Amino acid sequence: MTTRRALGWIAIGALALRLVLMLARGDYIVFDEGYYLLLARSLRAGHGFTLNGLPHVALSPLQPILVAVLSALGLPALWASRLLAAACGALLVFPVAALARRLAPESPRAPLVAALLVASSPALMSFVPFFPGRSWNLYFGSEPLFLLLAFGAVAAATRADEGHPAWWPAAGAMAGAAYLTRAEGIVLGPVLLATLATRAVARRGKRGAWRGDSASGQDRARGARAARNGGPGASWRGLAAATLTALVVAAPYLWYLHPTLGRWALTGRVQAAQTGGAPASPALANARTGGDVLQAFVWQGHPGAFLRSLYALDPSGTRMASQYWGVHRTPAPPAADSGTAATASTAVARATAPALPEEPARGTLAIWWDGLGTVIPWWLGVLALAGLVMSRGAGFWWVFPLAVCATLPSALTYVEPRSLLTLAPLAAAYAALAVEWIAGGVPRRWRPAAGWVLPALTALALVTLALRELVVSWPQTTPLQRVSTARRAVGEYLGAHLPPGESVMSWHPAIAIWARRPWRVLPDAPFDRIARYATLERAGAIVFSRFEPSPLSRPPRPFTVLLPDSTGAFGAGPGSMVRIQPVTETPLLFVGRMTTAAERAP
Repeated sequence: MTTRRALGWIAIGALALRLVLMLARGDYIVFDEGYYLLLARSLRAGHGFTLNGLPHVALSPLQPILVAVLSALGLPALWASRLLAAACGALLVFPVAALARRLAPESPRAPLVAALLVASSPALMSFVPFFPGRSWNLYFGSEPLFLLLAFGAVAAATRADEGHPAWWPAAGAMAGAAYLTRAEGIVLGPVLLATLATRAVARRGKRGAWRGDSASGQDRARGARAARNGGPGASWRGLAAATLTALVVAAPYLWYLHPTLGRWALTGRVQAAQTGGAPASPALANARTGGDVLQAFVWQGHPGAFLRSLYALDPSGTRMASQYWGVHRTPAPPAADSGTAATASTAVARATAPALPEEPARGTLAIWWDGLGTVIPWWLGVLALAGLVMSRGAGFWWVFPLAVCATLPSALTYVEPRSLLTLAPLAAAYAALAVEWIAGGVPRRWRPAAGWVLPALTALALVTLALRELVVSWPQTTPLQRVSTARRAVGEYLGAHLPPGESVMSWHPAIAIWARRPWRVLPDAPFDRIARYATLERAGAIVFSRFEPSPLSRPPRPFTVLLPDSTGAFGAGPGSMVRIQPVTETPLLFVGRMTTAAERAP
């Protein structure tokens, strides 16, 4: 069997495994996955790149654009998103195999072993939802698409470097598309182009050989081919073509950000992550940066400051404070009169959810270690380190941009497993070298069998965790799946009873996704402020849940849906009495309509 055909079978197996895992996932939708789906729905409906009713800048646009296109072809949006992720995760085996070929040019089997490890790596399983610990929150948005484009850009650059000039624009296009997929692409493209420019300057020796590559026959052949295709001058022309193509691909998003933010910017993600407004709590005010708050939330068991800042209302009470939920085109109005808000008596408790217990702060190195352990199993990391030593710098030029793309954003902002995912395919490529070396050390009579048995056992050790989670989640009975199914039931109820176009205000976006209605984020605030904000947003329903922060101290059911009164208001003026008139009630759901004393009078 040829290498290309073997890679094709590995990719088909990776796709099948990911599709089965998605079937086991069921109704489970993580927050960012839901946000991407809402953005795709907004694009398809012609409302632009909007979330929460406002122009969005925190998440990059390519993932929702592709989901919108696929859903326009007839696929349900949720499955369009998941099929896109599954296909990207399966296709990733091809660029990683190309990278392994550069790392071990004398080992024809290393690309296949690297592809097999990528196909079975638990960190690279698209939408595996229920891993123990933190890793369940790992891979649920644009990561599969980004990894495919990032490694594809590097693989295309290697082909261009070998003397195939047609691959230069492809490398630039994929680097630009990676930037449109995740903010880490801001690092990848410039570092890759700088690396290629450095190689062009460093080209020395006969027949266009490169310093830093291994002096193998294959490399000498590549040098000769590059010389035949124009030598160093062709490299500079190719770099110019790649750069121009990347800029053309990225330009529409840059043009979108300029009027939206009111300034030229490469991304709105960083500013949105910094809270987008004044500190909403003393805990946030004492934090050095928004990145510190996020890192404390992800790793140190301190969610309070992050949740209070991200879901806080602006002091005016008329908009969300964080720019994550969208960019307002007008200045914020003056702060609301807190005394007026406090005088409105309500029959609804204003207690906030109890704070979660906080753990002692942990050091940065310990957090990095945990992040790497989430992405790369320790034993695979040992194999990758051995392969790195054995490679003796071969392929360093191509690994460097990907490694910087994984580590620099984390160093500048905060450590999150998803930001380190680029290291997982790199570890697979280097581990393949170690596995090949181990197989070559067995007795000659067993060597042919060991060449395939050892990679198969390594892949089986990797995929065991995913298979275990498949068995656990297939019956759809895990707590997360049950809550997700309940959200779907509530959303479908609202979709059947709310007029078309009326928005749903909820903490979790899945409610609005299943309701097929516009979404407004539920603030973390006392009830009277939430009611005033929902009235200004003209929400058709407010959904409270026992599973997320809520101002309701004793909700009658797991989900509480409040409908506006006859005037479309959820609250009343000073001195008015607000009551809840029951509409319907089930073991899962309580629906009530807000009424005022004036409405109830004979």
